[in-house]
Amino acid sequence: TQSIRDYKCACYDVTAQEGLEKAIKDGNLTTDKNLEHYGNLVDIMFVTVGTPTTTDNRVDYSQLFAALNDLCKINLKGKLIILRSTIPPKTTTDIVIPFLESKTSLEIGKDFGVAMCPERILEGQAMKELYELPEIIGGTNEITNKIVTELFKIINPNKEFLYTSPSGAELSKLFNNIYRYISFALSNELAIWAEKYGLDAGELIRLANYKYPRGQIPIPGFVGGPCLSKDGIFLDNNTTFSSIVSTAWKLNESIPQHIVNNIKKVAGNLVGKKITVLGLSFKSGSDDLRNSPSVKLVETLKHTGAYVLVHDPYVRNTEELLDVLKSPDIVIIATNHKDFLNHISEIKHSGTKIIYDVWSMFKKEDFEGIKYFKFGKG
Repeated sequence: TQSIRDYKCACYDVTAQEGLEKAIKDGNLTTDKNLEHYGNLVDIMFVTVGTPTTTDNRVDYSQLFAALNDLCKINLKGKLIILRSTIPPKTTTDIVIPFLESKTSLEIGKDFGVAMCPERILEGQAMKELYELPEIIGGTNEITNKIVTELFKIINPNKEFLYTSPSGAELSKLFNNIYRYISFALSNELAIWAEKYGLDAGELIRLANYKYPRGQIPIPGFVGGPCLSKDGIFLDNNTTFSSIVSTAWKLNESIPQHIVNNIKKVAGNLVGKKITVLGLSFKSGSDDLRNSPSVKLVETLKHTGAYVLVHDPYVRNTEELLDVLKSPDIVIIATNHKDFLNHISEIKHSGTKIIYDVWSMFKKEDFEGIKYFKFGKG
């Protein structure tokens, strides 16, 4: 709440930051912790809390229950609650609605409404995709669907709408992320096979994708973030059979360790070696550290006894680029920030003996005289 009052967006997003500042200045956005006061003045309420996983990889409902408890402090009669959080199937019908009914003695569909409308925007593209993406609406009845439709038309009168049940909305959102997650796992498996056979995965992917109309293989690399690495686990832990999701998760989660193993094959024992890691966030152009494989890489390196320095141009409290490039033994490009492409000279003249490029951002020719390795090349 305070950061919004201070005109600060929760994550790095230029257009969202601009929108936040404009909304506050125009008087269209206010913040307050007193939900009981403001809740009675509004008709529609969004729930957009986080749903992380627990240490045993089960969904953590604590933020959701905290939000529902707060909602129950106000009179929900005649109000509509729209869920935007990513949640497992049946959460809306088997947890949210019964919870609200039991706490308020009100009846769904008669006294208040609930709709599951999953947020599917890409971090860093929030304003663009909020305007452009079709909305999946899982209302509990037709009246709810119509109200939600009219509400989102305020954002874009030409926005498209898709209607399903609350569980259908929950599952479709999960599989938006699961499909991408598994495709990245397949790409990472290709990279490991390429290393085994002394081939270059990047070149193989270029060949496979060139003018081929049935699917494009993504570039191999780290897979993480607050959505991709956890959403499939929501489903996998509710089954008694072995899911392809769990196999993909094991593969993607093992890539930081695989990278360290590759480096040890070249550099030998890492105890006492000075290793510079460039990039800490989970994706390019982001400051988000949640479920970041780069963070996992740093911790894995520290466990080998290495001395690790980290620079990320988007993450506060990491060290300056020139400071981490003072005579390192090894430089690892861990996050594919485009900013690093402007610092080839600094990396080249840092005195490093080895460069390991997780994302194939560079070419061997960029670092003549230095041992250059990349993930997916044998």
